[in-house]
Amino acid sequence: MEGDVADRLTAILTICRDDHFYLKRFVAYYGGLFGRENLYIVSHGDEPEVRALAQGCNVIPIPDTQTNNFTILKSRTMNHMKDALRQWFKHVIVVDVDEFLVVDPAAGMNLREWLDGADGGTIYTAMGMEIVHLRDREPEPVEDGIIGPRMFAQIDLHYAKPCIVSRGGKLARGGHYAAYRKLNMPDFLYLFHMKYCDFGVFEDTLNRRNAFVDEQAQHGDGKVRSNPQWFAKNRDDDAVFAKFAERPIVEGLDLSHVRQGMHDTWRKRNDTLWHFTHTKYDEIYQLPARFAGVDRA
Repeated sequence: MEGDVADRLTAILTICRDDHFYLKRFVAYYGGLFGRENLYIVSHGDEPEVRALAQGCNVIPIPDTQTNNFTILKSRTMNHMKDALRQWFKHVIVVDVDEFLVVDPAAGMNLREWLDGADGGTIYTAMGMEIVHLRDREPEPVEDGIIGPRMFAQIDLHYAKPCIVSRGGKLARGGHYAAYRKLNMPDFLYLFHMKYCDFGVFEDTLNRRNAFVDEQAQHGDGKVRSNPQWFAKNRDDDAVFAKFAERPIVEGLDLSHVRQGMHDTWRKRNDTLWHFTHTKYDEIYQLPARFAGVDRA
């Protein structure tokens, strides 16, 4: 691939700590599409497991010595790195490690094929959805791929993020807003957030994060050096997933009303940022069969 300009059009930037299940799937998907040499993984705490799973990627270690400022420092770091990469790449994808940006297979192309020919000079926003695990219907494991074993999703417009940066423009508030006045959202572009994709993965992730926070509090100055939003108090994991099964299910993926609402409410957030209203939707959508396997390269 070295020396081939077509292989250096898009960089993928994320940050990771302890999310080994998601990192494995992230590297397999984005690395399979774009090449691992185009993945830039900020490793919070420089864990050996991250280096092992991300072999062939660009791993940038940062210490875990921050106290209460993780969210702010993360945002600054990702913005500075995104701006640096923009000097060398036409597009920079900025996503969390549990976020999978995909193109609807009905478009006849995958994410790499679309971006190789997509216009620059803009910031692309994806439709934001969360894969949810309906435990009584979906017993299959997700180790080798998530969409397929899981085919239900809820709309969450917090994840309708300006995540493909193809021009200068600050991302803010965890990457949910951008300093760009145009809402450029192709109908075929989706961002699937995977937090609820599997009950076992969800439970294990929170268990490890809770244990990490507890361990930090017992050493040194007793301050917790992690994002306080990482862990949950008074957890009831079964209740969280049981509520998914109680909601109305819609077959297909006609989200034209959602997209229209986003465009209708598009406005300035402050002097530089733009956003739309984060309307909530009760329905859970059963994805069309063509989406099965779309998170695998």
